[in-house]
Amino acid sequence: MTRHRAIPRRVAAITVLIPALLLCFVQQESEFSKLQFLQGIWKMETSKGPIFEQWARVDGNTLHGKSYRLTESDTLLLEQLQLKRRSEGIFYIPVVRNQNDGQPVAFRLISSADNRFVFENKTHDFPQRIIYTLVQYDSIVARIEGISKGKEAGSEFYFKRVGKRR
Repeated sequence: MTRHRAIPRRVAAITVLIPALLLCFVQQESEFSKLQFLQGIWKMETSKGPIFEQWARVDGNTLHGKSYRLTESDTLLLEQLQLKRRSEGIFYIPVVRNQNDGQPVAFRLISSADNRFVFENKTHDFPQRIIYTLVQYDSIVARIEGISKGKEAGSEFYFKRVGKRR
């Protein structure tokens, strides 16, 4: 008798669990599709010359990016970047030159509202949050923030789109 009761409970659990998982996946898909605005080349002017951030779609779950500086004779790679949709969420994953022993650090998307995307990793030394805000079609602000040396710290980076998005 208990065996027959267990089967309906399992079926009930599955019928609740599957729609919940599908809803999470659809929400992630929607949030990930909103990040597609990053595709293309972005430029930020600095006192040392321009810095570029370039993003391209790899597949339905991944955007690949890189940040680099052009010098007189070379291209200096600053960061390799990924935006990745996984079953447990959407992640911003940078590999920064001369930091973290060259290892990727994952920041999970915790908020996406009003064209503002907040990624967080509370265990990272600095930054703990990386924020991208689409200001206009051709303008984004990237911000890093968190606790550094016991105090709140942050920096903003203002980028303009170079050319048209593909």
